[in-house]
Amino acid sequence: MATDRAAVLSVPAAAAMLLWPALWNGYPIVFADTGTYLSQAIHRYAGWDRPVFYSLFMLPLHATVTTWPVIVVQALLAAWVLRLACRALAPGLSETVFLALVAAVSLGTWLPWLACTLMPDVFTPLLVLALCLLALVPERLRRWERVTLAGLASFMIACQLSSLPLAATLAGLLLVLRRVVPPWRPVTTAGRNPGHPPPTVEARMAGRRIWHLTLLPVGLAILALCAVNLAAHGRFAIAPFGNVFLLARVLYDGPGLAVLRRDCPAAGWRLCGFLDRMPPTSDDFLWEPDSPLYLAGGPKAVSREAGAIIAATIAADAAGVARAALANTLAQLARFASGDGLGPWPIQVTPWIARDFPPAERAAYATARQQRGRLAVPPVLAKVHRAAALAGVAACLLLLPVALRRRAACAGFLAAVLSVLPVGAAITGALSGPHDRYQARVMWLPPFVAAVSLLSLRRPP
Repeated sequence: MATDRAAVLSVPAAAAMLLWPALWNGYPIVFADTGTYLSQAIHRYAGWDRPVFYSLFMLPLHATVTTWPVIVVQALLAAWVLRLACRALAPGLSETVFLALVAAVSLGTWLPWLACTLMPDVFTPLLVLALCLLALVPERLRRWERVTLAGLASFMIACQLSSLPLAATLAGLLLVLRRVVPPWRPVTTAGRNPGHPPPTVEARMAGRRIWHLTLLPVGLAILALCAVNLAAHGRFAIAPFGNVFLLARVLYDGPGLAVLRRDCPAAGWRLCGFLDRMPPTSDDFLWEPDSPLYLAGGPKAVSREAGAIIAATIAADAAGVARAALANTLAQLARFASGDGLGPWPIQVTPWIARDFPPAERAAYATARQQRGRLAVPPVLAKVHRAAALAGVAACLLLLPVALRRRAACAGFLAAVLSVLPVGAAITGALSGPHDRYQARVMWLPPFVAAVSLLSLRRPP
């Protein structure tokens, strides 16, 4: 009974540890996109650039009263997924060790800052762990846990457009890994799978029956995105205006702008009249109200021509596009500094807080460190985050051959995490542009998975 009570209490205790950045700030952390996510569900509209699902998730939690419940639930979800991963990979791991591990992650990685931010960014790394659990060790989860994880993974994928290609790629990889490293494969004495007795025949059959849970979240997310876009924009598409982001990338990598200069004004594209007004960065092009994107009619109007410009660019200089994509991917791999976006957002967020929340909430928001320009990751802590991430990658590389030799389930987790780093960098860096916050979202995974794998492999056979 005491053990069960400790197991139940360990998740909220771990969640409490993840909330320290918001407590230090005096308010949940916000980002430029937070205003849109707050306003979509409140004012019942679907923006051109972001799915509505995270906004719908937030609404019943904040209820236009206070945003604190949003990050509390995010921290609880993060703690629960971490506990499932620890229990699945290292059965018998004590709650004390689990909480010590979460404490280390809370101090030494970017995860708590993600959990405390009114953004869906925390769901990207949790999605990786959720898919790994569903694909590699479903036999070690209870039925309700599998169903809940599958539903949660579907929601996580639908929250951000970049999560869909990441999830689809990872799901395919995990299905291959499950065949290569099944948890019940017989092993020799020299390569025993410590701590995990061979599953029963029933467990083996259950594992074979539920492999589709890995792909189900991807399919459900696609259907949800298409259905919402059909209702909101009249187009049954995953991202009806997503080509605008790729357009910005090919323009600012160089080949796209060269095509505009070559084909304008004969092509008749909306952007032709604004070639001399291109801002210095792709972010300015996408978000500044006086950029050519908006002067030419707005993202929805430009989207109708974006496909033709992108196609013409690839036809004219496919090698240049590929080189730029590779360069952006490599740049993104190296960019994962903690603290990106912690400054105040008086234009993007403050008006929505002022419009939709009561005076007490507005006052708490206004007096927070972030709104006063005083929120930053301490330099020493930023160095710890970077060192922990790099050490975690090195540890994953060292532990992977050991885990493969022992046919340990953690081998799949190690391989998946190492694969997610370049795949995620390619998706965000090559398609959107290198930003520290993109790669920082997943860089806490290597040290966490390495630590749990080490605990699993060290258990006596």
